[in-house]
Amino acid sequence: MTRRAVTSSEQTSSEQTSSEQTRRGHPGRSLARRIRVVAGSAMCAVMVTSVAGCGVGDSLVGIHAAPQAKADTAPLTVDQAKKILTRSFTAAYLGESTTGQAAKTALQTAYTTEGLRGVNGRSKLAKAQPAAAQSLLQAPHPKLLAVSRGFGFPRFILAQTVASGGGLPVLHLLTSPDAATPYRIATSVEMVPPAHVNPFNPLGQGSPLVTKNTGLAVDPAKLMSLYAAQMAFPAKPAGRSPFVADPFSSQIRTGAAGVAKAVAVQATFTQTHKVIPSSVYAVGQADGGGLVFGVIERTDHFAVKKGQSVKTVGNKAFVLLSGKKSVARSASITTLEFVVFSVPASAGKATLVAAREQLVAGSGS
Repeated sequence: MTRRAVTSSEQTSSEQTSSEQTRRGHPGRSLARRIRVVAGSAMCAVMVTSVAGCGVGDSLVGIHAAPQAKADTAPLTVDQAKKILTRSFTAAYLGESTTGQAAKTALQTAYTTEGLRGVNGRSKLAKAQPAAAQSLLQAPHPKLLAVSRGFGFPRFILAQTVASGGGLPVLHLLTSPDAATPYRIATSVEMVPPAHVNPFNPLGQGSPLVTKNTGLAVDPAKLMSLYAAQMAFPAKPAGRSPFVADPFSSQIRTGAAGVAKAVAVQATFTQTHKVIPSSVYAVGQADGGGLVFGVIERTDHFAVKKGQSVKTVGNKAFVLLSGKKSVARSASITTLEFVVFSVPASAGKATLVAAREQLVAGSGS
């Protein structure tokens, strides 16, 4: 820094007189003063760049309050949501139509949580149950039904497909738990005739996630818990149910009774149903009701009686999942039950609108 620069921009008239005296008799003091002036200027510059220094206002350095997000709008446009559906469905189809590491990677890209468990189980059983290997995503144009409202998490996309060759409509729920995780397929469930889905809010507004005490006739988590409990075998006493009787749960109870009778000589059979809490999503609808998604984990347990040995070769699905061709002590089979309910607002009973089951695991000893 030159003497002229210091004199003109940094010193008062009294300081100029002192400076002249310093130059004539005290060169060390002059150097110290220059160091202090340069250091002060540098500190001011540092504080400006760090937002607060030297009296510079926030607006001057480009700092403004973040705009408030609208809670009554969708975080995705229709075009964005459709592109996500295309990406996820394409990855799912590639994963189910190829093999090896490429298939595994594609499935992990397309599916999440119980959706991924289900599709992995279906892939393992492809040799034993060819019909079970058919993808639920073989449809040319998915119909976008709803997207989540607001900018919080978790978020969802709800779509419906119908295979080009006909068949039952399929509901697909894609979820994103946080900002770092892309949308993936959490569940794909065939609708149960003659069920239908009530309309949702306009896509531009988005649809809310329904939680406790939000006006539905029954709390979503309580609905799923009661539904699971009434399918247990042996049956347990149950109070008044908040849902209409349906053929899916009826078939499961009838099937369990038949299995118990068939293996009675060799084993004791029990069946439990447990809701997976993280799988429960309730999407608000335009009439105030909600569409509730959930996954129930069913465990079929066989306790082999003393002195018995059970050959399982005839059950190809169990052999593929467990690797066991006989059991001497016990055996278990795990099945995921994907269900969707239509729940009215305020009063009335829930109605099952979609359901399917998928074997995912087996074990024995």
